[in-house]
Amino acid sequence: MGAGKTSFMRQMVKNHTKQVCLRREYYVYCVQLNLLNVYRELKNVCTSMEIAINEEQSKAFDTIDEYRHKEKFPQKVIDSIVVLRNSQLFDLCRMRQRILPLPQNYNFFIQRADEFMQQDYSPSENDIMMSYSQTCGLYMEEVTCQGYKFELLEMPGHHLWRAKWAQHFDDPALVVFVIDLSELCDPAFYNQGHLENKTVSVFNSLVNNPVLANVHWLLIFNKTDTFNDHSAGFDFKRLANHLDTGDSARSFYRSQFTTKLPRGKCFAHMVSLVNFKDSQTILTDMFKRIGKMHRERPNLT
Repeated sequence: MGAGKTSFMRQMVKNHTKQVCLRREYYVYCVQLNLLNVYRELKNVCTSMEIAINEEQSKAFDTIDEYRHKEKFPQKVIDSIVVLRNSQLFDLCRMRQRILPLPQNYNFFIQRADEFMQQDYSPSENDIMMSYSQTCGLYMEEVTCQGYKFELLEMPGHHLWRAKWAQHFDDPALVVFVIDLSELCDPAFYNQGHLENKTVSVFNSLVNNPVLANVHWLLIFNKTDTFNDHSAGFDFKRLANHLDTGDSARSFYRSQFTTKLPRGKCFAHMVSLVNFKDSQTILTDMFKRIGKMHRERPNLT
């Protein structure tokens, strides 16, 4: 969930227009839904780890499970979140297992739950960047960099939308493919789980599309911070027998994408898109390279 396409778009616009795309108040629902999902998943984790849940906590979980999010949290939902936040359930789970099978942003949302529940809450840019949400429909922005105007089109990654991607390939010059690096530490990436070979397969279908034969590619391996945290002690021999460290696994996975593209038309970066300084460095570098190539070879396609 949440490879980082929207984060990329927001960073691009922020860097090259000094503005932020999309009004922040539109994201209140998204941020609060992320908070609810953390506590919904906590219930499953407690059950799987056989952590004792008292009657008050059980009722709080039920209230959150049954709630269908609207514009504002009702008081009973706020009270339920407070009950669970003040419990020791998270600490008890972490004592059993260092990396919990919870949304990767759970620490951020637990720590700031009080703020997100305020009636006058308005999301900050960081809140939006830390939230996961599916891309719904097409979203377009326009930026100018190195003297070139770019029309950016964000497309949803859901399989129903992937079947329609080619309909929107209107003479593209650059494809930005965002890869969730932290998936390498997810059990669902292995043993025929739902993530196994998924991203590579989607990438292969794009590379083999004749409409994209002459485009440049920007490969963004996102969530390096989460990967670094989760990779400690992880058995990457499940990916390939010769891999014994997180660095070797990361390099191996990167090669599965870069080796399928022609040299000189692929820019690959390891990054955490929620880190503004990190993101701006790689985006600036990418556009400088593309600008230089166009100046040296004006007829470049």
